[in-house]
Amino acid sequence: MKKTLLLLIGIAGLAFTACRHPKKLSRNTFPATDTSRVAAHRDSTSAEERNAFIGNMLKGVRSNNIDFNTFSGRMKLAFENESKSHNNLTATIRMKKDSIIWISVSAPIIDEVMRAVITPDSLKLYNRLEKQLFLRRMADAEDLLNIPFDFKTLQDLLIGNPVYLTDSVYGLVKTPSVISFTCRNPRFVSLFNVFADDYSLQQSKVMDADSTAANKRSCELTYGDYAKVANRKFPTVRRIFVEEKSVTKVALDFTRYDFDVPLTFPFSTPASYKRM
Repeated sequence: MKKTLLLLIGIAGLAFTACRHPKKLSRNTFPATDTSRVAAHRDSTSAEERNAFIGNMLKGVRSNNIDFNTFSGRMKLAFENESKSHNNLTATIRMKKDSIIWISVSAPIIDEVMRAVITPDSLKLYNRLEKQLFLRRMADAEDLLNIPFDFKTLQDLLIGNPVYLTDSVYGLVKTPSVISFTCRNPRFVSLFNVFADDYSLQQSKVMDADSTAANKRSCELTYGDYAKVANRKFPTVRRIFVEEKSVTKVALDFTRYDFDVPLTFPFSTPASYKRM
């Protein structure tokens, strides 16, 4: 699923001790509430009208997709799981569309603790605190990140586009403020909340489609504080909750975001680091 960024942050945080005053990461209700007026609408709506509504809704959601050539952003991070919580991490992200994702995570006083370069074919990551180097083909990266994912999914996650959105829509629920619906693909079931007025993402949740899986996973994302940037609606605040055997929570608060500016993606392999 979409736990890639969480695991990168987690690797960076392995050597930290827990913060004294961890930031509590609250969770919103999912899916939309106030569905009392939906049943009658559902019963009286013809299949043709319903399909037309779904088609217009999907067109509206996709019209909000953030297109870019390059993207550069800086964010504040808060990370919390059963054993650790970190409030003062900072990440810088640089992306060239469909080509490369560059991530650097820093901590107070000690500066950069982790850097990663991800391409459609490969993952390179080093942890400065543990002096560890990870080199993987993307096809083999699941053993490090413990998730099935591809480059495009991670790119969409970071930029704020919907992930695993398909035309296979069911479970439609419409309230005055929010539309909820579910999509399915062979591997995942995806739930979405979008704002009824402009179809911007409010929340999404992805779950393993196999309900019999021993360790069924889910990843929930909340989007907020949209900023208008050159006709793009960019969600500057994200909240991510990943559940498997336990819950991992991450808060991402963008403090800077620039589109289509010249970028570099430096990554030097430290010769003394232990290859993992």
